[in-house]
Amino acid sequence: MSETVTHRETAEAGDRLLRVDGLSKFFTQGSGILSSFFDNDVVKAVDDVSFDIRAGETLGLVGESGCGKSTLARTVLRLLEPTTGSVYFKGVDLADIGGEELRSMREDMQMIFQDPQASLDPRMKVGPIVEEPMKAHDLYEGEREERARMLLEKVGLDPQHYNRYPHQFSGGQRQRVNLARALSVNPDFIVCDEPTSALDASIQAQVLNTMRDLQDEFGLTYLFISHDLSVIRHISDRVAVMYLGQLVELAETDELFENPEHPYTEALLQSIPVPDPRASGKRGVLEGDVPSPIDPPSGCRFRTRCPKLIAPAEYDFTQEEWAAVRRFTRAVQRRTFEVESETRVRHEFFPTGVPGGDGGAVVERAIEAILDARWDDAESLLRESFADQSPCARELPEYEVEAERGTGRHYAACHLHADGVDETGGELDG
Repeated sequence: MSETVTHRETAEAGDRLLRVDGLSKFFTQGSGILSSFFDNDVVKAVDDVSFDIRAGETLGLVGESGCGKSTLARTVLRLLEPTTGSVYFKGVDLADIGGEELRSMREDMQMIFQDPQASLDPRMKVGPIVEEPMKAHDLYEGEREERARMLLEKVGLDPQHYNRYPHQFSGGQRQRVNLARALSVNPDFIVCDEPTSALDASIQAQVLNTMRDLQDEFGLTYLFISHDLSVIRHISDRVAVMYLGQLVELAETDELFENPEHPYTEALLQSIPVPDPRASGKRGVLEGDVPSPIDPPSGCRFRTRCPKLIAPAEYDFTQEEWAAVRRFTRAVQRRTFEVESETRVRHEFFPTGVPGGDGGAVVERAIEAILDARWDDAESLLRESFADQSPCARELPEYEVEAERGTGRHYAACHLHADGVDETGGELDG
């Protein structure tokens, strides 16, 4: 049984270390000296995101490139100023503090970046690189070299490498140096922004195992960002899925991978390569492009690509008819076919015939418009009649569904979990 919630209600209080509440980060295009040459469009990079992280756990954050993961991470740490919302770390709202108070809080919050080469100064030896945060926060004076050597050993490097330069290390070793640097001020919370994506697969596993060992030893809490679902599954206790600036699903790791409740998550999981040449089956491929964050779709932001878009209640489509109408509508919007003849159009999209009733009449009018080369008219008609009338377009979906595995809550931003909608996306009678 599902219930409507706001995802900020899904947070457990308990030993919560970090709480993100309604966080948004918008950028204005052309806001600088070139503003007179550009429209001041607002890019909604992160929009009303809420979640929590408990002390000692790893929350994985996954999504396609450009969905806002890195912007979210930087905004959480106040490397970027939030547009709206709050970030509570140990009960203190980071959005309300600044200056020395924020600087002192950053001793407990560190970040590991994606590119281990770009994040290390090539002119500095790794020892001073590891010591740099200690100096910045006036910590461990007189003990810094000893601590740097100890940390190099903890992350799997030889302490004698203290006097080497970054170019003398491999990519995996450089990322270990970054990890040692992050640990140098003894933080409680580390944001890991795709820290293994630039590494070979075998090196990835070694670095991930080191990070897990260090988490146990130092009592660390991770926000781990990646687009690689296998990495996320390996290291995460819970997983949050992000699409176009918003969270669409959040659950414990086994629950999310074995029981995905959002069509976007399902598509991501189906796209994971299977390392078996004998394996067969169709891999999930998402249709179309991600919409612009300047003008995101209303309601569910995934609806323009969703294979389970719910049919408008006013049209009496069967499942097969709605699937054909949906496919035709999106093909017209994306101009993915050429009109050779009316017969060819009907055969390609409606081989068993155009649906009857009011919905079929709309389709017939759209076909006539296409045959007259009035693509914009056909697109507007189909969008206004079908896509914009779907329940998915009318309001933002926020539901908590019953978890099949574990004891944690399972948040899923999909109207398929609303009362009166069956699992195929059709509306139930009565």
